[in-house]
Amino acid sequence: MDFDTLPYADFDQIFYAPQFAADCLGITTKALRSFEDEPGMEVRRMNRGSVPARVYTPADLFKIASIRRSKGLTKTLQRPLTISTFVQKGGTAKTTTSVNLAMYLGFMGLKVLLIDNDPQGDATSMLGYDPDLTPEELVDLGIPADRAVNGSLGNIIATSSLFAPKGLADIIKKPFGEYGPHLLPAEGLLEDMEVAINASANQDFRYALFISKGRKRELPQADLSGYDVILFDNAPSGSLMTRNSMVASDMILCPIRMDKFSCRALARLGNKLQSFAEEYQRSPDVAAIPTMFIKNRPRAMAHLAALSQMFPGKVTEGKLYFSEDYSKALESGLPVLGWKGASENSAGAMRSVFGEILERLVQM
Repeated sequence: MDFDTLPYADFDQIFYAPQFAADCLGITTKALRSFEDEPGMEVRRMNRGSVPARVYTPADLFKIASIRRSKGLTKTLQRPLTISTFVQKGGTAKTTTSVNLAMYLGFMGLKVLLIDNDPQGDATSMLGYDPDLTPEELVDLGIPADRAVNGSLGNIIATSSLFAPKGLADIIKKPFGEYGPHLLPAEGLLEDMEVAINASANQDFRYALFISKGRKRELPQADLSGYDVILFDNAPSGSLMTRNSMVASDMILCPIRMDKFSCRALARLGNKLQSFAEEYQRSPDVAAIPTMFIKNRPRAMAHLAALSQMFPGKVTEGKLYFSEDYSKALESGLPVLGWKGASENSAGAMRSVFGEILERLVQM
């Protein structure tokens, strides 16, 4: 395997200039500088010419976000929430949305657990972990052994003998340190979760029970009480695993391309949510995000109008525009919100859309 095919970034060696760091946190550079003297903060300086300049790692930013929260400078939720990113259509920027939303909410001071609920492990890979290679194989490629995956949600819920029981602490990944979003990764064996859930009692409520008990500290292997948001990234299929995440969720996040197939997929989801309300007495909120949007395209505008009519009040005002920044960021081993080359058309638009999502979460 060619090393170049494995995007790997050492997040501790990613350094942001003050303006980029401030933009990530949604504050001014003056406000950013005010946190330098906080206990435990150590802002590095790197020479730019003959002048040492302040630089920040991603972990620094999430720590500053945590300090801002402790000072009451960030928005807080009324209760812990669960979100599922899902639409039954591939190629809609679903995983890109999940991973970057986890980062954005972390920059806003919230504690986030991102659960990769897709056996393909795209969210896991996007955050720099390899769901397929062993620690030894990664070391041979010059990648740290801790980028290997040592289990998944299946090992924690452990609904059958298909999964060896493990604790959250044994599996969880913290790509940006303690204060950044945490990742419960996926690996190939996760596909057996479908069989395991199908053989268990209350098969549609396995995830909901897991989250409810974990938040109450009733599961010795998985204390979820410290997370404000649990975010599921799902496969683009109506599997039992996906249904479990949706039943457990307060919000379904739907990235939608402006084409008829994606709009049809969202229409099917609307019908499915109606049956959810009848069958499970649950009615999660829906937030539809127009993605890969190209301005001034009549067809795209027509699909957007139809989408807004189909889900009144549920479509975000902001849009995620078509941009090569997403693929370039991926090639560098970083989510676009953590990539210094991102433009206002990509990262700026994304912050605007996610700001709308955060406002909805605050009101729930």
